[in-house]
Amino acid sequence: MDLFSSTEACFAIVARLGIYFEQAPDKNELIMENQMIFVRVATLNDARYAAEIAKETEESAIARGSGISKRSPESLVTKMREGKAVIAVTGIGEWVGFSYFEVWEGGAYVSNSGLIVAPKFRNAGVAKAIKERVFRISRRMYPEAKVFSITSGAAIMKLNSRLGFEPVSFAEITQDNSFWEGCKSCVNYNILENKKRCNCLCTAMLFDPQKEKAELAAEKRATEELIMVLDCVAYPRHSLVPDAMGTNALCTALTDIKWFNEYVFPIEGNLPSPVKMKVSGGLYNFTVEISYDHSYTAKEILNVIKNHTWCKFTVREEAFKLPLTDDGVYKDCFVSNNY
Repeated sequence: MDLFSSTEACFAIVARLGIYFEQAPDKNELIMENQMIFVRVATLNDARYAAEIAKETEESAIARGSGISKRSPESLVTKMREGKAVIAVTGIGEWVGFSYFEVWEGGAYVSNSGLIVAPKFRNAGVAKAIKERVFRISRRMYPEAKVFSITSGAAIMKLNSRLGFEPVSFAEITQDNSFWEGCKSCVNYNILENKKRCNCLCTAMLFDPQKEKAELAAEKRATEELIMVLDCVAYPRHSLVPDAMGTNALCTALTDIKWFNEYVFPIEGNLPSPVKMKVSGGLYNFTVEISYDHSYTAKEILNVIKNHTWCKFTVREEAFKLPLTDDGVYKDCFVSNNY
């Protein structure tokens, strides 16, 4: 007897005694009407459920009036043997739900298929738990594969969307003939044939891991803090009025340092300040360390500084991580302010 069978046997005894557990289930367990439901990878010990699963799958499709590829009990047992199926059962060994995945084109594609929940356990979150488990296993075993699902059920489409699937044309999922052979048992196969596999009554939905990586990289860039360091030198500020006195270097330095310490770049709502400036060093020669996110570009920040200060500053190349494009003014990392 394996671990799962022994666990289920224990819960069967507990259930007969009328004892139920009230603690919150973990991510692979559900509690419904005082019954604990286990969502796990199916094994050959679950072959006894195959006929019932196949029958319920076909009857549910007929009741909905939708087409579905028929699955024989033998094909479901094969998925269990290969470790490609997920099953949900109660603590007393009653079948609750099932789904499986298959690999196509040498691992380029993985299909998530055959999701079915026994009628008495529907609308209790079982389908969601099974769907998420099958998807996680598919992603873990084939991280580079595109995961797809074709369905005519609105509920399944909603679950797919939450996992990151998007509607696509049939041309974007596997073109493996073995996959499409499975559609021959569907009542709508003639529609698929007549449309040259372009579309059918089912909707194809695809999860592309490369797109997910690109989106995660974009999110990381959007939140990444960049650093820019300015070496500043204060000079006297000469008056533009004839015979009038200007401002000496000390006053210029103090004015600019005060501006660096107090200036707040405009932000939206209650978001944190997108640009932070910290001054260090002496008076006539001081350093400004600027940390910023992608709310502002480096060019925009430097332009603001140029328009508000009088010191001359040089941008340290080794700390300047975001290159400026088509900007000849900053090409040599030197900015001379309004003199």
